[in-house]
Amino acid sequence: MFDPRDPYERYYWHYESRRPLSMAQIIALGSVDAKTAALIWLLLENGSSLTVAGPTDPQPGVGKTTTLNALLQFLPEGTSLAYMAGMYENFAFTNIPDIDPKTTYALCNEVSDHLPIYMWGRVARRYLTLPAKGYHIATSVHADTIDDVMRMYQRTLRVGPEDTRRLGLVVNIGLVGRLYPPRRRWFSTHFIQPNIDPAKPEAVEPLPLSLWNQVDDTFLYADQAILDDLASWIGISSQQFATEVTRRTEFLEETSQGSGLDQEEMFEVVAQFREQQP
Repeated sequence: MFDPRDPYERYYWHYESRRPLSMAQIIALGSVDAKTAALIWLLLENGSSLTVAGPTDPQPGVGKTTTLNALLQFLPEGTSLAYMAGMYENFAFTNIPDIDPKTTYALCNEVSDHLPIYMWGRVARRYLTLPAKGYHIATSVHADTIDDVMRMYQRTLRVGPEDTRRLGLVVNIGLVGRLYPPRRRWFSTHFIQPNIDPAKPEAVEPLPLSLWNQVDDTFLYADQAILDDLASWIGISSQQFATEVTRRTEFLEETSQGSGLDQEEMFEVVAQFREQQP
């Protein structure tokens, strides 16, 4: 029987979507658009951590797990995943010399107090501070809005401002309409500003990258000042940033035609895309 307390078995500690989808298929379903996914792709490829948030009133099939697994396709080439063992996690992997924090994402099923396989309290707080040691994290939470995510991390779990600024991307998703089957939408995508504002050293500012417009079912994007900040964080020029976003947007538009490429097909074409990078 699997024992999550055994550090040698942590690499088997993973969960799968009931209905696994690729990012191309998610775009084809209208849950998100290609440009929003392209922005996220570029940030993940450059080491951003990730939180996928869904409603606090749990509903089956909202899509947190599906979304998180689909986005893992965009992690940098050569990335290693360290699967967390929920409340049993002892973080022994951080003491293994062969594990490089810069190329390691710590994957947690969920930050909540619902089940022992999830993380909460001091264990979750330690997990959320892993980026201070150079690791990256990817997890999901129950939170309706970006403000709810920040409140959970900063007030409930008492993660300090400096550590919160390292948590990168936050995607809030949910269900819309009363039709069956339900329609899923990515309500908002934010990137937590990693730089300190000297005038407000304790402040943590989530920058809006994409917001769903329910009036016409479209997405509104970040202004140029925010995009310039993202380019600076990655370490490239604003022009190069725009070029890379456009390349990924066009790629995702092509792969999401019809019902979209499946997961295996996406892994293959993403690898080809990376080989063709200038």
